[in-house]
Amino acid sequence: MTSTLRAAARSLRRVIPAGAVATAAALPLLVPGPAQATTADAQVYVWATGVNVRACPQTTAACPPISGAQIGRRYVTAFCQQQGSTVVDGPYRNNWWVQVNAGGPIGWISAVYIRGGDNDQPVPGLSTDSFCQ
Repeated sequence: MTSTLRAAARSLRRVIPAGAVATAAALPLLVPGPAQATTADAQVYVWATGVNVRACPQTTAACPPISGAQIGRRYVTAFCQQQGSTVVDGPYRNNWWVQVNAGGPIGWISAVYIRGGDNDQPVPGLSTDSFCQ
């Protein structure tokens, strides 16, 4: 170490208390990183055929199916999910809806038609952001 560097190190030791250096070194360990329990984009499998894509997560008259937008039995890109109207299909029921892009307009399908979920539960691993676009 050169004499200039040694002098600078001595000056810093006088100015910065040892406890502050230890705290600064540990800080990255104490600050939590970004949550990774869910993802913003995922590939999900639609197990049924003729699933209507809607402009919102509802089955009301105010939210009819998007004309010509039906999907089925393939993987689609899912962005997020939120609760909406309850959909029942045979033994399956769910009030969670998934925002998807299946190569056409981006819209919503019931989580009833997504493989891997449970009745009245969100699709595992997919964001439950209430501010989906």
